[in-house]
Amino acid sequence: MHQNLEVELKTLLNREQFEELLSFYLPHDFIKQENYYYRSNHSEHYAYRIRVKEGQQLFTLKQHVDGGMMEYEKVFTGKLEDDPEITAILESYGEFPPHELLGKLTTYRYMVVTDKAELCFDINLYNGIMDYEVEYEVKKEHDHEAEFKKILNQAGIEYVPNRISKYRRFIASLPQ
Repeated sequence: MHQNLEVELKTLLNREQFEELLSFYLPHDFIKQENYYYRSNHSEHYAYRIRVKEGQQLFTLKQHVDGGMMEYEKVFTGKLEDDPEITAILESYGEFPPHELLGKLTTYRYMVVTDKAELCFDINLYNGIMDYEVEYEVKKEHDHEAEFKKILNQAGIEYVPNRISKYRRFIASLPQ
């Protein structure tokens, strides 16, 4: 299982801001990815999902840690409970089958890769909601906040940190 400390900056934009910023990065080809979210019955400090992209399933468990988000990821086939590594990590967090599927969030993502970061343009659809988000995922240590602000400034956008993850926005959109 791959383990990675994810450090990212992100901001929600309206459609006009999103399209203006996107116009600086031509041509663009969006890739569809479907995120299937599962409920964590034991903690609000982590979440897990299966992402289906280009015919491949990727399990991800994210846990808040100092300095970012620790990600555990593994490409797999079949069901969560059929993979021993995935079962072991979930059980270490007190998650046992059956895994409660909460629903799906579909993202159309366009990514610009540099030597320092991945700039991700996301159009997200979930429970009748559409939102627009830009993420700056750090791959190499640098002044990432200054760099992200510089990118946003191209389109006259002020950086307003989005501290509410896709998962949390999805959860908030579920009927009570």
